[in-house]
Amino acid sequence: MKRRTFLARGGGLVGAAALGSKAAQTLAGGELLPPPARDPARGARLPRSGGRIVVVGAGAFGGWTALHLAEAGVEVVLVDAYGPGSARATSGGDSRGLRFAYGDRAIYTRWAVEAAQRWRVRQEEWGTELMLTTGRISLFPALTEATRTTMSVLEGAGVDHEWIEGAEVGRRWPQVAPAGVGGALWEPDATAIRANLACRVVAANVEAAGGELRVARALPPSDGPAPAAGRLPALGFEGGDSLEADAFVFACGSWLAGLFPDLLGDQISVPRRDVFFFGPPAGDDRFSHPNLPNFSEGSRSVYGFPDLDGFGFKVAPFGGLDPFDPDTDERVPAAHWLRRAREYLALRFPAMADQPLVHSRVCQLENAPGDHFLIDRHPELENVWIAGGGSGHAFKHGPVLGEYIARRVLGQETDPELDALWRVSAPD
Repeated sequence: MKRRTFLARGGGLVGAAALGSKAAQTLAGGELLPPPARDPARGARLPRSGGRIVVVGAGAFGGWTALHLAEAGVEVVLVDAYGPGSARATSGGDSRGLRFAYGDRAIYTRWAVEAAQRWRVRQEEWGTELMLTTGRISLFPALTEATRTTMSVLEGAGVDHEWIEGAEVGRRWPQVAPAGVGGALWEPDATAIRANLACRVVAANVEAAGGELRVARALPPSDGPAPAAGRLPALGFEGGDSLEADAFVFACGSWLAGLFPDLLGDQISVPRRDVFFFGPPAGDDRFSHPNLPNFSEGSRSVYGFPDLDGFGFKVAPFGGLDPFDPDTDERVPAAHWLRRAREYLALRFPAMADQPLVHSRVCQLENAPGDHFLIDRHPELENVWIAGGGSGHAFKHGPVLGEYIARRVLGQETDPELDALWRVSAPD
């Protein structure tokens, strides 16, 4: 297994049982770790620790978890089957959105606010622009009670927002044909994140913090060294290698159910999603950042981004549940989804209706019940942790997710309500 560097150099107390007594003593010097000093803008700098932790998956969950652990002095090995930012990964696309509106689910709004702040701090620290402030309009047929609830949550979280009447949408953004739009929820501070670049930069900074990056395919724990006394002693890899560690974090997204079929087979589904990029007319910058925000229209099951970095005007129809194998399925866009995208362009962005398709991507989601994350210790292996269930919205939360997961693994204080919300249910 060869270590690879993808880029040059470019954070209360559950108890010792969180890792198992032996690992907790190794990582905490035989004592429970004290609460860390906290920098709200950057996240907690976790206390210096020892021991080795293997993190499987270099996407939104795994990369940031490995970074926080490495910065705490843990010996971290970050393992990914294809490498950070791979086209097969859910986290590997060109762009991901950071929105704040989550209906009445205030925890995700609060986390998005904190994550946005941390993204900005990190990109300044690393000298790499990872975020573009695009703003976001969510188009609705009418102002409903559900949207009022969303705005109330945004107000409580201090998020700048505005309800814009349908006719005003067309005046502010003449590119948008507002027919049938009753209004829009405007989030001026929403952003687009350069996702592929971010995955690679985070992985590079794991290495810069002393961690190791390996490109290798992890085997299911059931195929590797036999567990002893409720603990996994080592993780096996294709080719026969194995790696011992005090704890293992499986943060491998769409591959989780395959690694833990009995535990997660009924809790995680992996549907495909077809994403299309259309070329704006020559000399026309109306559909490019910063002249148009991110957009969504739930009643028509479509979202999209302006042209970022020359990739094209992004349109992503959604709603299909066709299962997808991220290892073996070819990523050829389906004709009916392309037709859906073109129909939406003709309706909402008529100047783009006849523009050519210049790029497309078939990716996959990793959906969990209620679109909640799944972050918990394995019910039978005390030093094995599950971190997944991104459900199409985890990427934005990466800096906060990484700290939360690292705290769980290191036996640090976390919010008991979140621990319960993201619990992995044991099979019947």
